[in-house]
Amino acid sequence: MIRKLDNIPVTVTVEQALNRLKIEDGEDIAMVSELFKTAKQIAVPKALYLEAYVEEISGRNVRINGCNFESDVLAMNLKNVHRVFAYVCTCGTEVDDWSHNEKDYVVSLWLDMIKEMFLRDAINFLWDYIKNAYQFAKLSAINPGSGNVDNWHISQQKQLFAMIGNVKEEIGVILTGSFLMLPTKSTSGLLFPSETEFVNCALCSRENCPGRRAEFDRELYNRTFK
Repeated sequence: MIRKLDNIPVTVTVEQALNRLKIEDGEDIAMVSELFKTAKQIAVPKALYLEAYVEEISGRNVRINGCNFESDVLAMNLKNVHRVFAYVCTCGTEVDDWSHNEKDYVVSLWLDMIKEMFLRDAINFLWDYIKNAYQFAKLSAINPGSGNVDNWHISQQKQLFAMIGNVKEEIGVILTGSFLMLPTKSTSGLLFPSETEFVNCALCSRENCPGRRAEFDRELYNRTFK
């Protein structure tokens, strides 16, 4: 059974947005403050998740709720896990549709970064919700298409969306032919309980990534892809 969370509060502040966007000019501060105020009023971040079960792991093949996935990283992380939570989070179609009315390139970039912060609110809300509802001390996440291409190939978004079901109808997120999501400020993956936190970035060797949350772990990479 899938569960939708659409009562997610936007907790990010205009001060945090200005700091994230590195806005210092007085006129730009006034403009971004007004944009942020409007965006926050419009935004309805959402999350959709499915409680699912790991049925079989064979080599790099993982079957969850009858859906087959192929990933060394997935197999490694789920070898002692029985229950997972497949999810999609989004900044919401409301603020995304509104933002596309903006024609100025720089302002559009600012709005994209604001929407990304709304998405982060949705992700944090989902994590806290699942921790509290299912009494987990720690959770980790793995996301198709995140990090190196061989971690968990982005094409397997298709199976993930199919397994969750009704993603477009429930929260408005669609999957393109190239397996990207619209709205673009959306994310998908699996949450699972773990004693030690797994971060996709630890297996990503890409340098100078602005979204990096952990250092590349060469030893872990070698163990995973031996």
